[in-house]
Formats: sequence, structure tokens, C-alpha cells
Amino acid sequence: MEPIEVELPDGRILEVPAGSTPEFIKAQVQRFISGGAPLATAEPERSSLTMGQDMLVSGTKSAFDAMSAESGRGRNMRDIFNATLRGEQSLDEGILQTVGQGAGYVGDVAGDVIGAGVEKLGEGLSYITPDPLEDEVINQLGIFMDQPMMRMAMKALQQGGEAWESFSAENPRAARNISAVTNITGVGVPTRIGGTTVSRMAREYEPSAARQARVDIESGGMPATNVRTAPYRLEEKPQGAPTFASEAGPLPEAVPTRRAIRNPAQQQAIKQGFDEGLVAMIREASPADRRNMLQSLDIMEQATGNKRFSMLNRTTDVAGQSVLKRYKAIREANTKAGRSIDRYARQNLRNQYVDFDQPVNNFLSELQDMGIRQRNDLSLDFSGSDIEGLAGVEGFLNRIVNRMKSPRDMTAYEVHMLKKFIDEQVSYGKLQEGLAGRAESVVKNLRRNLDNILDENFAGYNTANTRYAETINAMNEFQDLMGRKIDFDSPSAPTAVGTKLRGLGSNIQNRGRLLDSLRELQTLGNRYGQFDDDVINQAAFTMDLDRVFGTKADTSFAGQIGEAIPTSRGEMLSAAARAAANNVRGINQEAQFKAMRELLTSFGDSIGN
Repeated sequence: MEPIEVELPDGRILEVPAGSTPEFIKAQVQRFISGGAPLATAEPERSSLTMGQDMLVSGTKSAFDAMSAESGRGRNMRDIFNATLRGEQSLDEGILQTVGQGAGYVGDVAGDVIGAGVEKLGEGLSYITPDPLEDEVINQLGIFMDQPMMRMAMKALQQGGEAWESFSAENPRAARNISAVTNITGVGVPTRIGGTTVSRMAREYEPSAARQARVDIESGGMPATNVRTAPYRLEEKPQGAPTFASEAGPLPEAVPTRRAIRNPAQQQAIKQGFDEGLVAMIREASPADRRNMLQSLDIMEQATGNKRFSMLNRTTDVAGQSVLKRYKAIREANTKAGRSIDRYARQNLRNQYVDFDQPVNNFLSELQDMGIRQRNDLSLDFSGSDIEGLAGVEGFLNRIVNRMKSPRDMTAYEVHMLKKFIDEQVSYGKLQEGLAGRAESVVKNLRRNLDNILDENFAGYNTANTRYAETINAMNEFQDLMGRKIDFDSPSAPTAVGTKLRGLGSNIQNRGRLLDSLRELQTLGNRYGQFDDDVINQAAFTMDLDRVFGTKADTSFAGQIGEAIPTSRGEMLSAAARAAANNVRGINQEAQFKAMRELLTSFGDSIGN
């Protein structure tokens, strides 16, 4: 009789002996597809394994072959086989654990497979095992789940961390079984065993990478913005019935109450080329930050393809505006503090006297170190001094000394007014006479010493003065870094400040000072104003936008190299390869804008509406 020909899905023809039963033909097809050679006889010989067990072993072989010999799954399988051969566990357990490792492999690679692969993975365990296998797996799971040791294993797995590691070390056999169950339920095998036991266990199981991400995110600060947390977001764990661990009765819901899951919006942003650290930072940012980031994204999108718009707007304008709001809040607090000092001085210091001989003596001593002598009439003699002939500096010091002259003791209020006089003279001297160097330092030391005398003697004065001092110092440092010619009240001020913020991402010499100044502005701004955004976050966001989309500042160095045209054959090939790869992966400018917009609006902040 002619053999029966069976056409396989890939077009190959399998021959089986004439007269074969449908069950035998199906087994032959499954055996051939899974990598084994078809049997030559019409009926399979009975072996020590049941038909379902035999099909389990042959069915999982394709998954084993798909994994490299040195992979983690491959090593696990070898351990399973060796333990079974040594008699340390039953054959049924070895079969279950092998299928579990194959299923786990499907879960491992699910995120990286595209096209037809995704469709195959969607079939779950059926992709790596013959159809009858699922019934055998479910049968084996039902047997193992009823054992006390496995109930203990499930409890340890639910607790996670040290509890599971300790249980695994003490009970490797049971650990392999529970891992198999978790892997199988994780890829969608119907769970018809023991009600919801296995499905709940799989739902609450937390992989090691997700567990670490959860710990980092819950810690906050720098750990939360680590790149390893980028794909994850915390969600509340589903609540279920209490878990029975022993005869003692139900235990409370297992901790932690939250788990880290991979978020599609975050994963898509990473796929489109955005920095993983930035994605983690966006997740940790405040709603105000994300609102500002969305505004920067809008500017970048409108500037793309619109030359005039790009000339008038920059993504860093938004961060620059945020900085200016803080600066102005601090400036207002400084003005109020100055008024408080003056009010206190008028009301409390007019009839008070203090000994300020030490500050004056220190001032005269420092002048002598510069070669400046004081005549009998208390005027200054600059001949032979360090600043002889510098009319502007000589006039500055003469005005200070003349103000200090008094036929009687000065009241505390007059000392306060002398401080204000020095402030005005220093500002005037810098602008009109180029005051700098040692002369400026000596006069500032005099002012500081006078201020300390008043602070030490009058508590109310000290309270108001502290607020004034911290705000004026922060303002002066920021003004120095931005440039004295920048008018912080002009319409173009946000652009000017935003441009300076780009220095945070470079190696410019004053990067450290700029960072310190921004931190001080944030601290004081939060103290004296109502702010819940973070300037550093916003600056980092705009810099990554520039990296992904290219800066729109044509004359900047980054703008020029970002638009550089490949000239050599190697550069052209490399550029073509990158473009082709991005095209295959669906990475393009439109998708990048879409991915970032969806990420920023995925937190329920009601932004962008």
C-alpha cells in the first residue's frame, strides 16, 4: 500500500505508513515538527513514559534548541535533566520544570520579537509545545499544587526577596517546580487547577528586575531616576483573598502592596531614541515639570519646518522663564526684607549706641597694608600707596572715610545708614569707576563687620537682616553668571537665561557655579514663592530634545554639527544603515514627537487638555 503523505505548514511532505491511525499520524507530525525523526513503524512502541509525557519531552525540545547552550535557561534545563537522572526528583517533576523553562524563554524574548514572531508568541505555550501538551501540563500542576511543600513555596514566592531566596536554597526541588508553574502561567496557559491559586500566584509574582526597580522608585532621589527603572511604573497590586500558609489560618495580604510593571508609553519613548535616564526622570517629575516639558515639546515641533518660528522661540525659553520666576520671587523677598530692616532701625536704633571701634580699626589697618596713611585731620594720604593715581578708587575711599567722621559717638541707626551708604558706593564705583580688587574687598569687610555688630546687639535686626543677606547674595551671584548687562525684566530675558542654562550640559569652566546658583534659586524660590517645578529637570529635557531632533540654533556649534552632511563613503554607508534600521523599527520624527507627547500626558496630570 502506498504511504500516506501529510503536507506540513511549511510545505514539506511527511510520509507515514499506510493504515496509520489518526492519533499516530498526529503524533508523527508533532514529533517531526519538534525536531525528532518520524518513526518507521505503523504503531509506536510502548515506553516507560506515558504518551502525554513522551510528547512533553519531544514538544519542549524545540524550546531547548532555541536557547543557546550557555544561556541561563539552557543551564537551568541541564540542571533539571541531571537532577532527574540522579533520582533527586520524579520524572513528572522533570517534565514540568522543562516545560516551565521553555515557557519562561518565551516570556524572556517577548519584548524583542517583531512581525511574525509576535504573532507566534501570542499563542503562548502552544508555540513551543504540541497541542495535547497543555492538558498534560495542567494535570501535572494539579498534582504538585496539592503538596504541602508547594504551598510553602508559593507563600515564599509571594513574599519575595529574602524569603524566596532562602526557600530556594533549602528546597531546590520545590523551587524548580514553583518556577515552572510561574513561567507557564506567565505565557497564558489556561489555569484550570485549584480555582485561582496559580493565576493569583502568577499575578503577584515579581521578577528580580522589576523588584529592584520598585525598590529604587520607592526610595526616591537618585536611585529612582536610575536608567534601570526607566521602563517601569508602580501600580497597586490587585487585592485577593487571604493566603493560607498553615493550619494557623489566613495571613494578611503579602507585602509590598505595589509592584513595578513595564509601562508601554515609557517603553515606546525609549524605543524612539529618548534617553532612558530622561524617561525615568519624567516619571519622577512633578505635574508642573511635565506641563513645562510639554510646552517645550510644542515649541520644538512648531520650530521644525518653520524657520521664522524657530528664530523667535527656543525650547530653553520655558526653563529660562521658570528660573526668572524664582529670581523675581527672591527679588521681591529681598525688597521686603530691606524695608523690614529700615523699619526696625527707625523704630528701635535711633537712641541706641554700640561700640564699633573694632570694625573701624580693622578697616584702617587694612588701608595701611595697602600703603594708605591717615592724616591728623582723618583724611587719607595715597602717596606711595598701591592705588596712587587711581582717581576713581581714591575718591571712593575718601567718600567712605568722610562719612565715618563724626564729632560724637554714632548711634546704632547711623551705623545702619553707613551700611546702606557703602552698598550704594560699591554699586556706583563698579559701574562708573571700574571699582575692583583690594579696595573693594577692604570696604566690603568694613560693611560686614559693622553688620555683625548690629546683629549681635539687636535680635530683631538680625532676623530681618538674615533674610536680606541670603536673598541679595543669591541675586548677585546669579547676575554675575548671567552677565551684568542682562535686564531680567525685558521680554527677551527668558531666551537669554535659557541659553545660559545650556551650560549645564557642557564642560564650561563655570558649570559648577551655575549649578550651585540654580540650586540656591530653587531653594530660596521655594521658600519665598509657590513653585513645584524643577529647573534642572526642565533643562535636561530640552537638552535631550536637542539631541533627538537637533537644535534649531543654526549658528550654534551643536546646530552645525547636527546638520553635518556625510562626505566620505564610510559616513554615507553608516548614515544609510542607521536610516534603514530606524525605518524598519518604525523610528522617525513623527513617531518621536508622538511617543514623547503620549508619555508626558500618560500620568493623569490633566496636562495638554
